[in-house]
Amino acid sequence: MVRRLVPLKFVRKVALALAGAVLASEAAHWRASKRYLPPRPRSGTAALIVLGYRTNADGSLHPIQKWRTEMAVRAWARLGAQRLVFSGGCARGGRSEAEVMAAYAESLGVPKSLIVTEPRASNTRENMAFSQPLVAAYDRLAVVSDPLHASRARRYLWEQSPALARKLVCAGEYRFLERWWLKAFSASYELYLALTNRR
Repeated sequence: MVRRLVPLKFVRKVALALAGAVLASEAAHWRASKRYLPPRPRSGTAALIVLGYRTNADGSLHPIQKWRTEMAVRAWARLGAQRLVFSGGCARGGRSEAEVMAAYAESLGVPKSLIVTEPRASNTRENMAFSQPLVAAYDRLAVVSDPLHASRARRYLWEQSPALARKLVCAGEYRFLERWWLKAFSASYELYLALTNRR
């Protein structure tokens, strides 16, 4: 019995569709990285709010947690941040999202003295609300997550505390094609939130 090969035309269509989806996701993330930022960047001391993500079922670092923490380490070096606030509660028992991510940041070279954990937040609005007292004294504030998620968090901050939101600066989180598969997941989730009016 001779196997029928997949038509080349079909393969090309699938490849083009995938490439189009990836580029659309990249464009959305690039645009989002510039949203809800004041027109004039500030100077002075800097703090980061690093948004959490649920840990794996066995308590280990999830790939999204790993990515966000690595972005935070980059932003720490880029901005010379004096405080990194890792925000995220505990959905499954054991260590909080904040603690898991903070431990990874420390392993990447961030001094423990600069790290603060906020272990109560269960969603993005709470990430921003509960972290505010921990960063209010700093001149600049950057939100660290994938660009679409960070953009939504910055919007929440403008709603919660316009005075603090005026301190926002870019974390430099966007890099072309970095973790493009996770960006595609994030874009799909943000689209779902928009379509269901949960943003």
